[in-house]
Amino acid sequence: MKLLMGLLFLFILVGCGDGVEVERDAYSDPDKVFDEALQAHKDGKYEEALRKHIWFHQYALDYQLSLSGVRLSYALNDWRCLGTKYPDALVALEYFVDKAEDEIKDGGDIYSIFHDFESINEVLGNEERTIALFEWLDRNDGRLAEKVSNLARQALIDAEKYTLVGKYLDSERELDMQLMQLDVVSNFDVPGAKDGEMEAYAYETFSEEIQTMVAILAKNGRLDEIERVSRKVEEKWDNEDFRAQLELARRGVFPERKKNNSACCCQSECDESE
Repeated sequence: MKLLMGLLFLFILVGCGDGVEVERDAYSDPDKVFDEALQAHKDGKYEEALRKHIWFHQYALDYQLSLSGVRLSYALNDWRCLGTKYPDALVALEYFVDKAEDEIKDGGDIYSIFHDFESINEVLGNEERTIALFEWLDRNDGRLAEKVSNLARQALIDAEKYTLVGKYLDSERELDMQLMQLDVVSNFDVPGAKDGEMEAYAYETFSEEIQTMVAILAKNGRLDEIERVSRKVEEKWDNEDFRAQLELARRGVFPERKKNNSACCCQSECDESE
């Protein structure tokens, strides 16, 4: 029923009103569409802003895969912010959550759809829906649950569901992946980046991911794995601050979550209206 109501809302939004339709071929430049959505939001043209957010969410990656990060961060944050002034925007977001859940249960492209599902839930503060769907996957198809376990991990940790998050943690495989990513990212040449900026980012991310992994192992009493992981990472990075944080993780202390830095250009206005 909720999905049906969402479909009805979208039909009314794109098919009526001033006659503007949100179709794939309506635009071809997702960067421009996103900028126009932000500007329309600032100018109080809320229906236009919502139409362009919907188009960007549905079609941006068809034109430019590099926008995947923006699509699930800056764009969703501005969309949620829009919803504090224009409730139909929240109705639309909830529609896409419901649609993603139905597609996952019907056997859709599990990883990308679950990524959308989890990201929208985080923006809306509905992490319990992410947990509920992951628990459904765990009960019904552990293979699929394993595929998206990293996406559900933070929500599960926040809810203190340590046994479930530990069930899908392969520490040896994850450590190898983190070491490989550290080498790749720290040597990645990004135009415009300051000297050493990417290396600093790589080690900061590595530190947080390793701390999280070790804390999960600690919560599940997997002491032998903690010793093996600790030995390998300390051989890779002999850093006093990192060792101190790793010691906390060995006691089951998770790293402090970073504040979301993907706030939209209207975020201050959004915060004031809530």
